[in-house]
Amino acid sequence: MPKTRRTQVRAENPSGACGKLDHMTVDELKARAVGDEFDGTCPACGQFHLTRAEIEKIDSEKVVESESYKILQSEAEAAKE
Repeated sequence: MPKTRRTQVRAENPSGACGKLDHMTVDELKARAVGDEFDGTCPACGQFHLTRAEIEKIDSEKVVESESYKILQSEAEAAKE
């Protein structure tokens, strides 16, 4: 039986970021994925990013300035009353 050489493959799992990966574009996620099917959500925030500009905008926003925070804040204040 002829000897077959085993090919070693290194792959990254962006969805298993464990805090080591920052916001990533879809192209960056696809470059790290194995195969054609992959989860295109950002490992840092769970959103889909199309460009680096979108990521920079998210990084520059303060949490208290986001729409989702304002909605949560108004719901919490309404629950107090």
